[in-house]
Amino acid sequence: MEFTFDEKAKNALNELIENSSEEYVRIKVFYGCGRPAYDLYPDFKSDEDEEVIISGIKFVVNKKDVRTCNKLEIKYDKEVFNKGFYIRDLD
Repeated sequence: MEFTFDEKAKNALNELIENSSEEYVRIKVFYGCGRPAYDLYPDFKSDEDEEVIISGIKFVVNKKDVRTCNKLEIKYDKEVFNKGFYIRDLD
């Protein structure tokens, strides 16, 4: 798994974790027609998750969704994106 994000997104992810009781940022994958959609939120790690630490931020993804999360770009702009975050697949 490889996630890329700029300094603005990194600060927002750190703030997301600091304002919650959870230690991880979960990348949730939603399957439908065409490309999958992604959501992220603070969460705990379960036995069915795979963990990756990037730039000091701990991410978890369900093991069945790891293939779908190979190369993701995370953007943050509170004025433009719903909930501030936007995740897109770079593959």
